[in-house]
Amino acid sequence: MPLKYACLLIFLLLAGCGTPGPVASSTSGTLTPTLPARNVTWMINATALNRLQSPSSGWSQADSMRFFDNAHTYVIGQGPANWQSVSTRSFTSYMALQAAFAAHSIPSSVQAIVYDNEAWQFTPVEEQQHFALFVQKVADLVHSHHMLLIATPATDLTRVLDPGGKGSTYSRFVSLNIIKAAAQYADAVEIQAQGAEADLSAYTHFVSVATTQAKTANSRIVVLAGLSTNPNGQRISAQQLYAAFQATSSVVSGYWLNIPGNQGGYCPTCGTPQPQVAIDFLRMLQ
Repeated sequence: MPLKYACLLIFLLLAGCGTPGPVASSTSGTLTPTLPARNVTWMINATALNRLQSPSSGWSQADSMRFFDNAHTYVIGQGPANWQSVSTRSFTSYMALQAAFAAHSIPSSVQAIVYDNEAWQFTPVEEQQHFALFVQKVADLVHSHHMLLIATPATDLTRVLDPGGKGSTYSRFVSLNIIKAAAQYADAVEIQAQGAEADLSAYTHFVSVATTQAKTANSRIVVLAGLSTNPNGQRISAQQLYAAFQATSSVVSGYWLNIPGNQGGYCPTCGTPQPQVAIDFLRMLQ
């Protein structure tokens, strides 16, 4: 096993053994993380980093470095030069990943792969219908190249795997054992709970139940939860992101912080990116 892969795997296993820190109750009754936010495992894409650091935002690269320039942050895409973060690439299909490896188009600096299987045109229908099979195929391929796999199955897979099913999307997602399948083969999973941010109780319950399912399947799995400034165009405040963080930071190892826009068709309903919401949220963690 190459030393780079072995060291990264050891870090992931250590992250999976605990959480970024227990959440304790202060004398005022407000929940506050007992460890600083720099101990959180983050995932963020390079586009989001650029949006944070727009000329008018008042957020500098030095501010970003305080949160994300470390060995427990996964930067998807071309990240800043000389950062310590884990270079990561995202793929929406096994076929695309297989082709990229065959073409040697994945830089040697990349240490982790995200498998983002969703009910959209970017993931072949066959992969949506047979998620458990394809996450295993992806894991075998990624691990054969001595990289780590982060599986991020979307909750909208319930429409494909359980069309016409009853109950909430989140309860059906858990019942279908989607995150269980991901955890059996991946090194880390991300629970795409960001659509529930406006309902703190629903967000907390889904993250907690899905995390339990993942860790039951694989006690060493690293679990992240999704946080988004504007999931599917919802108006979300920094305070709501902070509340979601407070409520779940004792359960998960970290978060995928997303600042989506509707460019490229990946989130046609997301609307205009909201980096200021993310900035205000991150400042609450300082």
